[in-house]
Amino acid sequence: MLQRFTIAALVTAAALALAGCASPTPTATSAPPPTPTPAGVPTVAPTVAATPTETGARAFTLTASEIGFSLPDSISFSLEGQGARTIEVVDVEFGRERVFSCASSSYTSARIDFEPSRDVSVEWEWDMRRTGSIPPGSVVWWRWRLVDDEGKEVRTARQEAVYADDRFDWETYESDNITFYWYAGGPDFGERLARGVRDGLDTLQLGKELTAPIKAFVYESSSDVQGAVLFAQAWTGGLAFASSNILLITVSPDSFERDLPGVIHELAHLLIGEVTFNCFGNLPRWLDEGLAVYSEGRLPSFLRTQLDEAIATDDLISLRSLNSSFPAADTRATLSYAQSWSIVDYLLRTHGWGKMQELLAVFAEGASYESAIERVYGMDTDALETAWRRSLGLGVR
Repeated sequence: MLQRFTIAALVTAAALALAGCASPTPTATSAPPPTPTPAGVPTVAPTVAATPTETGARAFTLTASEIGFSLPDSISFSLEGQGARTIEVVDVEFGRERVFSCASSSYTSARIDFEPSRDVSVEWEWDMRRTGSIPPGSVVWWRWRLVDDEGKEVRTARQEAVYADDRFDWETYESDNITFYWYAGGPDFGERLARGVRDGLDTLQLGKELTAPIKAFVYESSSDVQGAVLFAQAWTGGLAFASSNILLITVSPDSFERDLPGVIHELAHLLIGEVTFNCFGNLPRWLDEGLAVYSEGRLPSFLRTQLDEAIATDDLISLRSLNSSFPAADTRATLSYAQSWSIVDYLLRTHGWGKMQELLAVFAEGASYESAIERVYGMDTDALETAWRRSLGLGVR
């Protein structure tokens, strides 16, 4: 469904880079440092009549500047106005607010195919079928750059809007810096979600006050999740967008207890991401997933069975193999999650949360995997694997 509206409220300052856009080819341009934008309720902003604005010493009079959303396929930008002289160049500059980013302060710019004229009426579409889509709840900003026949350059003031999934009538509930959005389950469903995730997330003693707001969009079915973004796999039931602190997740009111651990798991990833954010490296996959599974509480029975069988036959995956991507095969992927939990459980039982907090802080400094493990636990990857295996009653591999 197409959302179209005009934004009259203007916010100064530029934003962080937005990777990619549709043809014509965009260019990245330096911009001032970004100003944080408060998290907003993901509803369509009210339609407001554009106030004609004169900019650049009467070089251009802005009549209308609009953005249109066609989720999940595209975003369109349109401009109407009049120049004091012939306008020869029209660019749209746009970006997306990010909570965490290592990109330099920049914006994406697209040149509009425009016949020089004093009267300007143009539209440009960002085709996300070619670039990949952004998640609902994202704050999108835009502005226009115009150049007249004397080379005088004008930039309109920055405008912004929330990219909303308007297929549903969302309700909201905020708790512990997490805003839950849902449309199925009744008016108390958000509070029920908040209570359900609190105990699980409290098991993660991360040792740091977390301040970045999280938006959690709770869908009734996986097909509804897949309809919110492009290129989601058919089995996708949840997606976490770490740079934006946005979560799309499936929780059916009819299977609340079964689905709740998945919400806890994905929220744990976002919390861990805030604690360890840096621009030099990521956590080893086993640590990130192990902590997320740990936050769910007791190891699920299907994971316990997989782990016990692998221990009994000494068919465990090596720790070094779990540093990055997990195996694609179903059984080995399941075992990867179970082993990750087991290693984290071993470290916490043996060395406690104090050391784990220290390890996460070292990773936040951008330390490499090997140096972080040795610095905190005094052993390299192979020694850690040996100690963990011995705790399971196994010998050195």
